[in-house]
Amino acid sequence: MAIARDKFWFFGVRPHQDDIYLGANEKIGRNYPWSRITATEGAHMLDVPNMILVNCEGVPAPYSAEAYGYAESFCRMDKVLWSATGSAGFRTGIEEKFICDLAEKYPNIVGAFLDDPFHQLKDDPDSMEKAAAIMNEVRAGLAKACRPMDIYMTWYTHQMDSADIQTLNLVDGITLWTSDYKKLTELEQHFQRLEREFPNQKKMLGIYMYSFLEFIPVPDEYMQMQCEFGLRMLKEGRLDGMIFEANSVMGIGLPSEKWLRKWIDEVKNTEIPD
Repeated sequence: MAIARDKFWFFGVRPHQDDIYLGANEKIGRNYPWSRITATEGAHMLDVPNMILVNCEGVPAPYSAEAYGYAESFCRMDKVLWSATGSAGFRTGIEEKFICDLAEKYPNIVGAFLDDPFHQLKDDPDSMEKAAAIMNEVRAGLAKACRPMDIYMTWYTHQMDSADIQTLNLVDGITLWTSDYKKLTELEQHFQRLEREFPNQKKMLGIYMYSFLEFIPVPDEYMQMQCEFGLRMLKEGRLDGMIFEANSVMGIGLPSEKWLRKWIDEVKNTEIPD
């Protein structure tokens, strides 16, 4: 048996990435302090042992001193996925080569993460074919790694009806996210559909602490709804992990972060299938 904590992952980005959603502006109408928390600090604040590092607008760039600094800071993490496409689908084309090189030096590098791989293709009628080409390119690049590498991707519940089974079958794992927290009441049916349509993929559940649609912390009742559902799926052996997003909204006093820290402390030693 394993424990729930073994399956907890952290969604890490550069500090200050989401300040625009927190600070004072006309849309938000409020002024949370800006977050200075790094990816590593965020994971340790929640006591989460696994990391997904997602570059934002190309930061940290492959082979940069900053990227190696991030990798060094993850020295205590059990497993690390490194983004091959970053926020909004940003890609330089050399990410998988860098991941292979990282894997030589860091044993905890276990694969690549594709964040929003369809974003830049959303108005393109050939988006699925082009996304498949990117996935095949990443797969081919990772085949040169010193050990087998997994590929995970972001998939939103509001994209369910546009799912292309052949394209999504090109990845090893799908991470399911609900961007509108009020739609979490439909999470179970979305997850069941994911199970039906993609039985061969590993599955992880993305957990937001902050609503980027409404510029507010996710209310406690919805934090409980999504976290308890994820834990139940872990206990039933139907889920491979839970991902908590993100350091860029932490350390500013959000009630959702405080709720999540307490919840993780309470459930992290729960026994689950290995």
